[in-house]
Amino acid sequence: MQTLINFRKFAFLGFISLVALSNSSICQTAIEVDPTARAEVNDPSPNVGIGLEKCFERLRFHRPILLTHAGDGSDRIFVLEQDGRIRVFENGQSPSTAKVFLDISERVGRAGNEEGLLGLAFHPDYQTNGQFFVSYSSKEKDLHSIVSRFQVSKDDPNQADPDSEEVILTQLQPYRNHNGGDIKFGPDGFLYISFGDGGDKNDPHSHGQNLETWLGAILRIDVDRKDEGKNYAIPADNPFVDKSVEPGNGNAAPEIWAYGLRNVWRFSFDRDTGELWAADVGQNKTEEVNIVTAGGNYGWNRFEAQEIFNQETKLAAGEAIDPVVTYAHSLGLSITGGHVYRGQKFEELKGLYFYADYVSGNLWSLRKTEENKYESTLVRRTGRSIASFGEDQNGEVYACSFDGYIYRVAPSEKPADVFAKWAKKLSQTNIFSSLREQTVSDSYARYEVNAPFWSDKAIKHRYFKVPQGTSLGYQESGTWSIPVGTEIVKHFQNRYKRPIETRLIVRTDDGWEAATYVWNTNGDEAELLPQGKQFEVWEPIEGSKQWRPVAWHSPSSSECASCHTDAAGYVLGINTAQLNRAQEGQETNQILTWIEKGLVDLDAFDSASAPKYCYPFDESADLETRARVLLEVNCAMCHRPDGPGNANIDLRFQTPTDLTKMVNVPPAQSDLAGAGSKILKPGSPEESTLWQRMVSLGQGRMPTIGSNVVDKQGVELIEKWIKSLAP
Repeated sequence: MQTLINFRKFAFLGFISLVALSNSSICQTAIEVDPTARAEVNDPSPNVGIGLEKCFERLRFHRPILLTHAGDGSDRIFVLEQDGRIRVFENGQSPSTAKVFLDISERVGRAGNEEGLLGLAFHPDYQTNGQFFVSYSSKEKDLHSIVSRFQVSKDDPNQADPDSEEVILTQLQPYRNHNGGDIKFGPDGFLYISFGDGGDKNDPHSHGQNLETWLGAILRIDVDRKDEGKNYAIPADNPFVDKSVEPGNGNAAPEIWAYGLRNVWRFSFDRDTGELWAADVGQNKTEEVNIVTAGGNYGWNRFEAQEIFNQETKLAAGEAIDPVVTYAHSLGLSITGGHVYRGQKFEELKGLYFYADYVSGNLWSLRKTEENKYESTLVRRTGRSIASFGEDQNGEVYACSFDGYIYRVAPSEKPADVFAKWAKKLSQTNIFSSLREQTVSDSYARYEVNAPFWSDKAIKHRYFKVPQGTSLGYQESGTWSIPVGTEIVKHFQNRYKRPIETRLIVRTDDGWEAATYVWNTNGDEAELLPQGKQFEVWEPIEGSKQWRPVAWHSPSSSECASCHTDAAGYVLGINTAQLNRAQEGQETNQILTWIEKGLVDLDAFDSASAPKYCYPFDESADLETRARVLLEVNCAMCHRPDGPGNANIDLRFQTPTDLTKMVNVPPAQSDLAGAGSKILKPGSPEESTLWQRMVSLGQGRMPTIGSNVVDKQGVELIEKWIKSLAP
């Protein structure tokens, strides 16, 4: 998928996250953002916003991956769960139950994070023929994608007949990622099907420019007729019917409608214009949105968006069609295609195409101007892992999030640019009482953690401030509850105590706002930079009188959200296992100190019995414990159930190693460790991609964001641990 989505792009370092926590009745407003994007950027009015409203709040789904309707006038909503279930409920006032419409979980494969039940489309004549179609990864026929026809039960409109399956087509998948998997009926009555390029990375089999394969393409078939030897027919006006192709002069696959696509995870048709909108997940640099036309070549893998990706690849036919909009990986890592709004509730949204990024949670609107140009606006940082969009019968647009809830796209009273009200200079805040001395105000409480994140050797100081009369809510496990108005500060210095940046995260009434202040070279002021910054800091070379530049990356607010995920509770480090300690130079446990000061809502605290992480490099502690703590702190925010990490692994500390799904399991993509490698191969770090990703600085580097220096201690620890494991 997009690495579900391209969960592919996974991070394991960062500081800030944005989240929308809410608690109203039927629909409640989520969070906000600043405008940006490629194409022509439209700066919205600071007084107008668009956001997400939580809907059907009494319903919670497991990995909801699609929302749609039957088109039969019943106004029911159908939600796909990736494990293999379709649920149905009335689109009314806060429904309390969602009935299982179809359960084929025993047939659906979920070995890969992008595999599962991926697509659902109701026949245009569903009201009379009761036919619907699904696409899924097969458990019975491993590494195959299947598109099948099913029938609704004759006795119950809310129950499908699981025994009515008729397989329409099957596609072998060489890898477990980039399955595509969306299916939609077009306004012409034909079924459109998306397949990714087959997976791994770089399109190793050159499927994108191979017209003889369905991989890397969108297909178009007629499910109401059957050609000889097929359970479907080829529409006569498909663009590659009876066409020969280079280099083998074989026949192009006549099912292909468009090609040169890396991994179209979600596509949709505009109800009014019939245009086919497809979001294609990028690889190294760029995510893109395309308007797909008959016979169109969208360039992959010669191009990634408009830039040359592989000079050696020749286009199969014609010229590559540019996307209508792109965004860089500073804004997100895995695009989720959406819909053009054609609903009735919000006149001001009509004609806007909404799309999002699964990893960063950013939500964009895109519109076509009278000059036939495209304007894209980043309208909200939602803090959600948006896996898919969908429409109800009336054209209202919804988003499916892996927090289990459904959200509706709607106007918001919150301004689009949340940072417009932030102080532009650090001196204009009350964080520091002295910038020159880097002295933090007494209103902020310092905190220290047992196991720090890797931050390229930087010295980090951490602080929090709760509003007067409030306190942090203690929890033995998981992130503590944090009152609205709380500020969390993380101040970075180089090893010579020169300031680099100061990151700030603020708890709001509907989520989080976060950004960084980057210090000037004089060390006497810092500038607010929500867009982040890549720059160099100068450090002396040990044993020499010379200095050298060292790369430093201050993450954008979008990049921060890549690590501070909803699955991990957003705020990292504010938990008992991390905070259960005395601060350096002190004897009293810091949690006890906070209790005495009224900063934590707790009567008593027994530090000896409470969870506590060891310092990963304390050799007096158990080796496996130390290794698992390091992975928990640096990786598990993404690599956990429902997290955005591409690998289908669980690196949470409490998960036993043999249940992490990484031991002797092949990687979903990348062979950094060579052919036959595993995510973790006991006894052999060189054949373990877990270790190889940590030691690398190029493509496939972990962490993917914010680090330009290998954590040598961490690498040595993981290497020693892997060697200790019995093959």
